Amino acid sequence: MQNYSRANTGIDLNLIPVFIEIVRCGSMAKASVRLEMSRPAVSLALKRFNQLFDEPLFIRKGLYLEPTPKALELTNSLENLMADIHENIGAVNTAEA
Repeated sequence: MQNYSRANTGIDLNLIPVFIEIVRCGSMAKASVRLEMSRPAVSLALKRFNQLFDEPLFIRKGLYLEPTPKALELTNSLENLMADIHENIGAVNTAEA
């Protein structure tokens, strides 16, 4: 079995829902409310997530963040992966009941 730990990959999977929510909301302030996180925590999470990529994922438009085409493509893929994870966990829990 492959080791997908943060120590091995350098990727904190907890950053994915934050990224997705920022894309959905178009702002860190709105995402922070929906995620029940502080604005600085959301900002830090986005900064850490952006460091994984060689190109910017957002363009600042005043108070809003406009996702780049790459960010939209990435969001679609990550939303599908997150849905699969939730479905698999749900299926295991249903099978055990």
